Formats: sequence, C-alpha cells, structure tokens
Amino acid sequence: MAIDPAVSLRIINNERVRIAGAWGEYRDLGGALALTSDAPAEALNCIEGFTTTEAKVDSLLDLGFSLLRAFDRAPAVRLTELDRPKSLPAALERRRLRPTDHTTAMVFRGDVAALRMNPEVAVRRAGHDDARTFANIVSPSGWAKPFMLPAVMVQMLDAGHFFYIAYVDGEAAGTAHLLIDEAAAGIYAVATKRDFRRRGVCSTLMATAVREAQSQGCDVIGLRTATGGDAHRLFASLGFEDAHTSVVWTET
Repeated sequence: MAIDPAVSLRIINNERVRIAGAWGEYRDLGGALALTSDAPAEALNCIEGFTTTEAKVDSLLDLGFSLLRAFDRAPAVRLTELDRPKSLPAALERRRLRPTDHTTAMVFRGDVAALRMNPEVAVRRAGHDDARTFANIVSPSGWAKPFMLPAVMVQMLDAGHFFYIAYVDGEAAGTAHLLIDEAAAGIYAVATKRDFRRRGVCSTLMATAVREAQSQGCDVIGLRTATGGDAHRLFASLGFEDAHTSVVWTET
C-alpha cells in the first residue's frame, strides 16, 4: 500500500475534529498527543500523533502513560505509518505492549456515478428529532451505546456535520454520518440493520454522502474500518482504496 502522507494526515485530522467535538479531549505533550475520554475504549484513551525523536521516546511515553493513569486508563498507543520515529514499535514491545486492534483508513478514488443506489431506499437528513433513532441503529448495544446519543446531539449543532438515515418501506434501516472540515470529508457511523442488509442500503447511503462532500468541494473523502473485515471489502467495492493503517497497542 503506497502511503500519501498529505492525504492520510487530512483523514486523521478530520477524525480528530470529530472526536474533539463530542467524544474526547486532546492534550499536546510536545511530540505526541494524549487523547482521553469517558468512553471505556483504548482507541479513545491513548497516545498518538508522534512527531518526536528516538532520544525522546521513552520520556514522552512516561509522560503520556502517567496522564492516562491519572484518568484511570491503562497505557495505550495508536500508531500509523506517519508516526516518528520508526523505532516506536520496539519501544512499545520493551514496555510489554502488543498490537490489539488493526484498522485501515480508506479514501474514495472511485466514480460516484457508478455507486449503485436502490430506488426503494429513501435517504433523509436526520435532525434532532431523529437523533435517538440514529444512535440506536449505530449502537444498539455495547460500550458505545450510552455515549452515542449525547455525541450525536452535540454534533448536530455544527453545520459541518450531516447525519443521514435510510428508510425502507418507511422503517429506519441504516445510517451514515458525514463530517466536512474545510476540503476534507470523513464518513462515520455507517450501519445497516441486520434485516435490511444486501438491499443496497449501505451503497445508497455512501453515494449520498460522497455526492454531498463533492458538491461542497471536498477533494479528500475518507473513512476507517476494521482491517480485512466484511466492511473493508464492501467499501473497496464501492471505490474506496486503502490510505494507511492504524494499530492500537495495549498492555497484555
């Protein structure tokens, strides 16, 4: 996978705008960023964005892990191909951290006109009255459930956020969230209820989001998905290509 650092950085920055707006708080450690959140997820409580030197890695990790422990969070680090220095994985292994979660950022390189849209799927932009429906489709259970609705409600106040709900026969069937920040767009919270899968709900939502982003002048449209999973293959079939990988390292 060829990495375009400029494109990857814009995808990452879009993700940080989304997280900082409702999910967590970033702190500049002087060579890395510390992300903390009330959510019990390592990806939202970690050290990331390393721009340091090999000589400063250990002191920076000490500082970041101390901060995480102050928030009752275990040491965790998220790395991408953009992080420096390249010796970071070895430093984490010395501290008994291991890779536990792999995701892939993807960027749209396809033809939006080729995206299949099912005329039986009606996509509407969601408002505050639809926030609970949106949240329940994205997170019907699990750790994210109590956090999703407040995050959606906050982000709906920002003009850069577009929340979509797809309906089939009048029933809410799927969701997508588009965040436009300057000329970069990120697509999040793509979900389809089990009973409505393989009916063009996802492709119709994705076509709607991509067209909106392009109409507003976005030249980078990204998303993130679990590496190698069904969603990864689906997004690839819709014209998204791998941009970079992200690995969360945690204590084992």
